[in-house]
Amino acid sequence: MSTSIYSNSGNIIGLSIADAIAKAPAIAATAPAAHINLKRYKFTPTTEVISHMNDLGYVLTNAKQASSNQELRQNWGTHIVEFQHPELTIKGSDGSIEGKPTVVLVNSHDGVTPIKFEMGMFRLVCSNGLMIKSTDFGGFKERHTRLDFQGIKNLMTEKVESMGSMVDKISRWNGVEMSAGQRTAFAIEALAMRLSSDRVADDYEINEILSARRNEDLPNTLWHVFNRVQENLIKGGFQMNNRTARPITNPIQDMTLNQGLWTIAETYAN
Repeated sequence: MSTSIYSNSGNIIGLSIADAIAKAPAIAATAPAAHINLKRYKFTPTTEVISHMNDLGYVLTNAKQASSNQELRQNWGTHIVEFQHPELTIKGSDGSIEGKPTVVLVNSHDGVTPIKFEMGMFRLVCSNGLMIKSTDFGGFKERHTRLDFQGIKNLMTEKVESMGSMVDKISRWNGVEMSAGQRTAFAIEALAMRLSSDRVADDYEINEILSARRNEDLPNTLWHVFNRVQENLIKGGFQMNNRTARPITNPIQDMTLNQGLWTIAETYAN
């Protein structure tokens, strides 16, 4: 789970390149590790990724890398950088920030991992600024042998350009109050994707899937109901088929379920 920290005012706290390299030394690599076959490998410098994201208006907010005593892993190993846009936020009816789109890049220069580019909605869950990912906006994963850096930049640009419309849509959802009947219907449609048969969901299953795990999710707007249902369906722990539902761990099933929930929610936004 990725995390980002906000100031008390909700403004983004940027991270300098120097501070990022201190947290994740492999960011500074200017070439792949010595054992890499340069005839096949296409190097994607993380410093240039950061620069490109800055050009797109995104601020570097975090950097991570597992500590290692091996020089190879420390200087060229897998590392993560996170970005947020200062003007893209989801606000509640009282003006407080409820969500912030975050872009996450996973890269390495030792041939161990492909490039991964992920986008999602991260939501404040407590007063100390801890964030959790609540909505997946997609992304891409590419081997270092397929695309050169310009190709990676083009994919990044294409993906982040869709972020603004996503934020606008969720803001509209945050203004749609759902009736008890609509919430029940939404839960029934959502549960149908996890039930073991074509039967209609029981009342206890509907109540469980609509329950909030935190006070911030208690409002009955479309956005909050979506988040309650999504978290319960993905994380499990609720009663279904007379037993405790297990969490979804298969990435394909996770993606399919999230896409289905998004489609269901859009029908209630009109």
